[in-house]
Amino acid sequence: MISNIIESSIFSEIPEDELPNILPLLKERHFKKNHVLMFENDQSDEVYIIRSGMAKVCRIHEGREIVLGIVMPGDVIGETEALSNDQYRISSIEALENVSAWLISRNDFLGIAEKYPSVLKKAYLILVERTRILNRLVRYLTFYDVRTKVANLIMDLYYNFGENCDNGCKIDLKINQSLLANMLGVTRESISKTLSDFQNEGLIDQHGKYFYILDLNKLESICNETEENPTLRKWHYL
Repeated sequence: MISNIIESSIFSEIPEDELPNILPLLKERHFKKNHVLMFENDQSDEVYIIRSGMAKVCRIHEGREIVLGIVMPGDVIGETEALSNDQYRISSIEALENVSAWLISRNDFLGIAEKYPSVLKKAYLILVERTRILNRLVRYLTFYDVRTKVANLIMDLYYNFGENCDNGCKIDLKINQSLLANMLGVTRESISKTLSDFQNEGLIDQHGKYFYILDLNKLESICNETEENPTLRKWHYL
């Protein structure tokens, strides 16, 4: 199990016969849902590799939260600070569900990066992908009306968590309206109204905390003028 996660992580290009030198440096940790793994502006130096579960990357200002992204198994967090002279955390990370992760100290991580240049290359690619995702988030927040924002976010969720089922496509992620609102920088009331509109139009349905897309083509047509390449909707960096 551990080798499978390593193979899909920032360490994936390290030769397999050298992984036994890496594994003893990883410390396994478990976090309950809603636990904050790190706080923005805190000074700490561990790098995390998510083993299971998902967490949100967020920032809080004057009591308002904006969600910058979601990290999933295989994703690494904290590597940017580890590679920087400034070790203050850029953002907070909060578990959306129970999360297991491996922690590695900054010094051990830098030692691995120095020995294996592929780690630095992947760290650079991760930074580029995160910048791309943040650029799209800025565009969502700045230029789109609420209807287009919500349609785009649902399409993002489809490309990252969608699975076919009998009554359409299920977004296999438990998500509430507050989280959706914080991902788009709008009020919960606006999200509620827009989701209700989409349900009345036969675009989506909701059971519990799961969303189902009933008319993918029509939902995607709302996003037609946003110049989105479907492959760019993926949030997984590696």
